[in-house]
Amino acid sequence: MKTTALNLDLEHRTAYRFSILAAQSTRCMADLYRKLGLTVGGWRTLSLIGRYEPIYPSSIAERTSVDPDKVTRAVDRLVHKGFVARKVDSEDRRRIVLRLTARGRRVYEELDHIRRVIEEKFLSVLTKDELRGFNATLDKLEAQAGRIFTGKGAWRELVNGSGAATTKKPARRTKGSR
Repeated sequence: MKTTALNLDLEHRTAYRFSILAAQSTRCMADLYRKLGLTVGGWRTLSLIGRYEPIYPSSIAERTSVDPDKVTRAVDRLVHKGFVARKVDSEDRRRIVLRLTARGRRVYEELDHIRRVIEEKFLSVLTKDELRGFNATLDKLEAQAGRIFTGKGAWRELVNGSGAATTKKPARRTKGSR
């Protein structure tokens, strides 16, 4: 299905809608994160370490599309709080390996359980078939994003290059038009 700029007003753009959903979901947990001394970035980092440990900081940056310096700062805070242990990789002494501490594991498991309950309630409005279709659609969108959102200036190729759906400028709105 081809889409055009005509049916992509702000409130229908996927990135806008996803950001609204993510913000609402994050706000739902904000007081719990604060109580545990975590920021949203800290929780994301903790959750990735808990899910994929042992893990390298560079892998966290790749999985989250967060700048490596921000990952380093989040890891520093998690180490300071006693949630994460940082060790030199025995196979490559230039790399650092991250693991949860016992305290970090308890926090991770508590928050992961709460997140799973919330996710189930959020998605409960979908039938099993709708959920399968939704996940299949998200998989396709993630793959497409990986192909076309390729860093600085990617927008130029998308707008002006051969892959652009349209190179036409949107019509200017005049008073009274919608």
